[in-house]
Amino acid sequence: MRKILSLLAMLLLCSVIAWSQTKTVTGRVTDESGGPVPFATITIKGSTTGVAADQDGNFSIAASPNTTLVVSAAGFEEQEIRVGNLTVLSISLAAATNLQEVVVTAIGITRAEKALGYAVTKVDPGTLVQNSEPDMLKGLQGKVAGVDIRQGEGTPGAATRINIRGYTSFFGSNEPLIIVDGVSYDNTQFNTSHQLEGGGAYQNGLSSIDPNDIASISVLKGSAAAALYGSRASNGVLVIKTKSGSAGRSRKGTEVTYSSSVSFENVANLPEYQNSYGAGSAFTYSAANGSWGEKFGTRDSIPTWPDYLKAFPDLFGANVAYRAYPNNVKDLFKTGLVTENSVSVNGGDEKASLSATASTLQHSGYVPHSNFKRNNIAIGGVTNLDNGLTVRGNFSYSNTGQKGSMFGENQIDGVSSSFARSLFLARNWDLNLPYEDANGLPVSTSNAQYDNPRWANEHNTITTKTDRYIAGLSLEYDITKWLSASYQIGTNTYNANRLQITDIGSRAAEGKGNIAEGNYRIQSIESNFLLNINPRLKNNDFTIKGVVGHNVNQRTYKESEVNGKEIIAPGIFTLANTKDKTILSTYSSIRRLWGVFADVTLGYRNYAFLNLTGRNDWSSTLPKENRSYFYPSASASFVFSDAFNIQGDKFSYGKIRAAWAKVGRDADPYFLQDTYVVGDPFLGQPLASASVSAANATLKPEFTTEYELGLNLEFFKRRFGFDVTYFDKTSTNQIAPVDVPSSTGYTRAYANFGSISNKGWEIEVHGTPVSTRNFNWEIRGTFTKIKSTVESLTEGLLRLSRGGVFTDIGPYFEPGLPYGYIRGTVSARDDNGNLLIDPSTGMVLNAKEPAMIGNPNPDFKAGLINTITYKGFFLNAVFDMTKGGDLYSITLNSMLGRGVLKDTEERETSWIVPGVYGDPDDLVPLLDDKGQPVRNVTRLSTNDLFFSGGGTAGTFAINGQDEWSIYDATVYHFRELTFGYNLPKSLFSRFPIGGATLSVSGRNLWHYAPNVPRSSNFDPEVSTYSNSIQGFEFSTAPTTRRLGVNLKITF
Repeated sequence: MRKILSLLAMLLLCSVIAWSQTKTVTGRVTDESGGPVPFATITIKGSTTGVAADQDGNFSIAASPNTTLVVSAAGFEEQEIRVGNLTVLSISLAAATNLQEVVVTAIGITRAEKALGYAVTKVDPGTLVQNSEPDMLKGLQGKVAGVDIRQGEGTPGAATRINIRGYTSFFGSNEPLIIVDGVSYDNTQFNTSHQLEGGGAYQNGLSSIDPNDIASISVLKGSAAAALYGSRASNGVLVIKTKSGSAGRSRKGTEVTYSSSVSFENVANLPEYQNSYGAGSAFTYSAANGSWGEKFGTRDSIPTWPDYLKAFPDLFGANVAYRAYPNNVKDLFKTGLVTENSVSVNGGDEKASLSATASTLQHSGYVPHSNFKRNNIAIGGVTNLDNGLTVRGNFSYSNTGQKGSMFGENQIDGVSSSFARSLFLARNWDLNLPYEDANGLPVSTSNAQYDNPRWANEHNTITTKTDRYIAGLSLEYDITKWLSASYQIGTNTYNANRLQITDIGSRAAEGKGNIAEGNYRIQSIESNFLLNINPRLKNNDFTIKGVVGHNVNQRTYKESEVNGKEIIAPGIFTLANTKDKTILSTYSSIRRLWGVFADVTLGYRNYAFLNLTGRNDWSSTLPKENRSYFYPSASASFVFSDAFNIQGDKFSYGKIRAAWAKVGRDADPYFLQDTYVVGDPFLGQPLASASVSAANATLKPEFTTEYELGLNLEFFKRRFGFDVTYFDKTSTNQIAPVDVPSSTGYTRAYANFGSISNKGWEIEVHGTPVSTRNFNWEIRGTFTKIKSTVESLTEGLLRLSRGGVFTDIGPYFEPGLPYGYIRGTVSARDDNGNLLIDPSTGMVLNAKEPAMIGNPNPDFKAGLINTITYKGFFLNAVFDMTKGGDLYSITLNSMLGRGVLKDTEERETSWIVPGVYGDPDDLVPLLDDKGQPVRNVTRLSTNDLFFSGGGTAGTFAINGQDEWSIYDATVYHFRELTFGYNLPKSLFSRFPIGGATLSVSGRNLWHYAPNVPRSSNFDPEVSTYSNSIQGFEFSTAPTTRRLGVNLKITF
């Protein structure tokens, strides 16, 4: 006991002496040019005691004379300073010359950039917020090589498609796997109606994510990068870590950030219209759709449209003025408004930390009565228990609401589109007139042909409400210095409810009204167990790191859709208020995927690395004998600049890399067994029928094999550099339908056949042309070129239709041709390629068989990002371009065919179509007495050039062959501009404000499409579909331009 008391007394005495020697040390941390290094970390060596410098690099710490301080900051070399007799320190940190950038890869494994043998791109989440773009995916446009992002309709919340390195499946999803905080994040787009036939600008799953809560994004492009995901890795992976899901201590202790944005939106570019001619044809007035009638000024009035006269007899007389309404299209739209507010809190100490974010977005679109709202709240934390266990947890909730009108092709019976005539109104139509009668029914210049767009926007609506819950828990424990274990489990649940209303009076649903209601639920449960092995070898030249793990993924899907025909009581939009109810769909499925995997990385002297991975999956959607498959990968990197010690002032870094991998995709549920469809009861008796698809109990997974080669070079102390990647990817064993004889009782069966190849180049370049203490200019560029080709189908199958479009035009798969090429009707030609002309009309004869008319895949895509900072000012500009790729456009067809564009205004002339006369029956050239083809000399009016009557011959727009509505989709965009100022901290010296930033931003400020009609101002980036069907545009809503103001304050 005495010994213990003596020992305690001695320790107390030593503590008093040590305390008496402790003093306050102050200082400032700067870079080599004398500028402050904000938030540098100053710790006492050998302890966990430390402080963070403030924004100006100043710090204060209690330390004894024999203490050594360790000063560190991201991007700088660590420095140690012994305190001694010093009380004021001036510390200058040197820029790191061998910075080990860390990248988050598959299964959340972090790796040094130099050890990567494949391409991974880190995305700065700060570039996705306060840029006048509420859609996270659109914020990535032009910023990542190898990634193709296509927007759908230009309305609030509309789905955006993302594709990485081409296509791997005929009918399966070609979008990447999305992992958020370790759990798969479903990005399904629910289509209650076909988007061609009265469907809407439906949203997809990613519309519910909050960009303000994103901490990091890694784009795993190739199969080797994604191989640890096995059966889900064929399309690449987006790995997203949120602030709430990766909570960590702020360098400044507790930190609160508030951000607010307001943006105004309009149609990006409306067409330039001719205002010289009104409705009619051949310079004669008629109440028609086309503006080929009499010239304005040649008559004073026209008969009042019958539907208006019937609805408003007291408002109209027998005639109305015949005049142009130059703004009749512009007046259909309004200025939209986007507001976003977000608050985030981050704080804690060495043992525990907490992060929380709450955001709200309100988006009122330029189309009246269209809107989108999103509310998010997320919270996460981490704590280090005394027993060495680290516990992390996170929870987030989001709800969204989207409302918009119906789009698609109006030339289908029983279908209504709010853009049926919106962009090609006859120039004498005044749509500022009342659009509904006393009973709320639509009124237009021709009720039978189209619904007044003002009425349709208000009455024919699609409303979707969603909510999403994400929860996760992870445990981490260091068993030894070289062995650690972690376990993570999480769930992601997504619910959607949709109400689709076609109101009474619409030309759709026989004018009786229709209500469709859909309910959808997707839940993903994911668990990962990892053993991390990092032994220290006796030979210091070598390193080895290993991961062994187990993954379980379960996905549950439920769907129910009910349709109600004929609304009973006007204004009550419930299924109970309809006469005839039909169950369109009731579907549910559960699928599970079990996997075990291993990852080994061997390193030699920190410049040569070999990574080997293997994963074995067991899938519940494949037959027992085929459900187990092994997916291997191998990658290597060699930093030759370090190996040969050739770094210098001019050459800084060089790395070559190579990778190979095999990944896959399992089947969808219910492909293995014959299923039955339960229908609506008939005369009180239940009905059931066998599915038209035959089961296949021998299905195998689709396989994708890919290799890639890469080169990374950096120059002038890494101020300039580039990364080049070549990849070659082949996908085989496609799961696709084939037609079977009807005598089997089925119409199709799913089988494994066919292959797709994707070959391409990815280039990312960066440079810093100017870098001084006050001024910095950085440039970054991206380039992507991909060739996607169908290599084979199955014996006896010449081509395969992707479906989903009209019967005479659509996307197809055919060996040797581009993936999803556009096949449609064409004009007849002779053996020399001359058009065959009908001698009786001067119009082009129609060929008897359709053919390939377009390739929707672009030749290449490129992006250019400029970032300039001067003192507290900053400017960020993003340009991107798409070269090539074909688009079938009904909007351009209609604007030309209806005679509304400025391009069609020259009408006091006639035209001769280059070609030779042909036999309308045999489609061969007509020959003169010398046996030579006879050149066409028959003249056509401008009206006939763009609007033909159909039959065996046509011209170049309405009723012409499909090939003449194909346009080269080359387009250049000034995509994004942000200009801002970091306000001086001195302004807030009396307030608890750490910093404030004010900025203005613009989105889609300019575009140029050289291969579309000049006066159309058309942006060929739009698409009717937000899936693998590309190259088709059916009267879509145009793109938007936004201008905004943004404020960010940190406390």
